Amino acid sequence: MFKELGLKQKPMFMIVPMIDIIFFLLVFFMMNSLQTVTQKSLDVQLPTAQAAQTQKQVPVIITLDTAGHIVIDSNALSADDARAVLATKAKENPALAVILQADARSSHGQVVAIMDMVRSAGIKKFSIGATNK
Repeated sequence: MFKELGLKQKPMFMIVPMIDIIFFLLVFFMMNSLQTVTQKSLDVQLPTAQAAQTQKQVPVIITLDTAGHIVIDSNALSADDARAVLATKAKENPALAVILQADARSSHGQVVAIMDMVRSAGIKKFSIGATNK
């Protein structure tokens, strides 16, 4: 069959050039990612000011257990009290961040209710806590 096509030998699948290309791509993307990191971390000397204040951006941690109990900053609260506390904190700090640490066995409805509570308090920065395996 190969002689009918004018070939003298069976074509071979060569893997070494493919490995070279993949290695080249790997090195290219590694070097590109290192260049991106150095651009984001420029060495900047900030100016000093007498009226400057340090901002303590400490997120509010909301804990939800399986029974539906809500704890904000180590204080057990009802849903209405939690809503009031979040609204007060949001007025004090418009850039407030909230972390929801819900038990894995908590119901989906309870988690959604707390997410709605956070959103209705006017808080834009919201995340859900999780652990790595």
